[in-house]
Amino acid sequence: MLTIFTLYPLLQGLFMAFYKRGVVVAERVPSSWPKFVGLDNFATLARDPEFLATLLKTIGFVVVAVPLLTVTSLALALLLKPVFRSVGFVRAVVFFPKMVSLLIIGIIWKWMFGYNSGVVNYALSLIDIAPVPWIEHDVMAQIAVVVVWVWANAGFYMMILIAGLGAIPDDLYEAAAIDAATPWRAFVRITLPLLKPTLALVVLLSSVEAFKVYELVVSLTAGGPGRSTVYLIQLIYETAFTKPNQAGVAAAQSLVLFVMLLVLSVAQLRFQKGRA
Repeated sequence: MLTIFTLYPLLQGLFMAFYKRGVVVAERVPSSWPKFVGLDNFATLARDPEFLATLLKTIGFVVVAVPLLTVTSLALALLLKPVFRSVGFVRAVVFFPKMVSLLIIGIIWKWMFGYNSGVVNYALSLIDIAPVPWIEHDVMAQIAVVVVWVWANAGFYMMILIAGLGAIPDDLYEAAAIDAATPWRAFVRITLPLLKPTLALVVLLSSVEAFKVYELVVSLTAGGPGRSTVYLIQLIYETAFTKPNQAGVAAAQSLVLFVMLLVLSVAQLRFQKGRA
């Protein structure tokens, strides 16, 4: 099963990156037949301003969204780690967005913050406030994607961090309290150092998810306004399925993404090994 659903598509995608071809090869359509072009697809990417801009935009999204998600998840974990009445219910509420499809989440937020038909702007109109272009302005749309993505994923990584916090011995905090250490000093000297492996895992997993952001963007902004929120996965889809005989170029784009994720994974593994 692993070979059929994982290894074969991976090798097939790698193979396609060196050919010019269509997504579907039809015997009666010679233009769709695979034609070996070597590294031409990668040279095309290096000269393609849209690909380079989208790649930089995707990296920018990861650089902004992942630290924000990590800090938010850690804050929630610290807040909800102590056991109190109804803590299980509160954790479930925070975790619940992760159980909902990102496609549905995007639709809900668009329904809330749409310019003409959004619930929020309708409520503002009732008190004579002009509608706000929450997702119709370039920068605001990019901020909206980041905020909604963090909101949708924070609960999941909160649970991972709560598990990491639970593995820290209470004796260390008791010793810090005897030494009259402040909560902040205990956090900096005890919590953060011992939580680094868990934080590294959170950063790795969330970075992979951030690079693959797609469903949320399609349902929330559709890549707009203009092309301001088109990220790498959406560009790969458009290249493969909306442009004739560009499946090889799309495969090359996918390979670039694969290499970036591989570098991230190797870096995380080396960090973990260094901490061992």
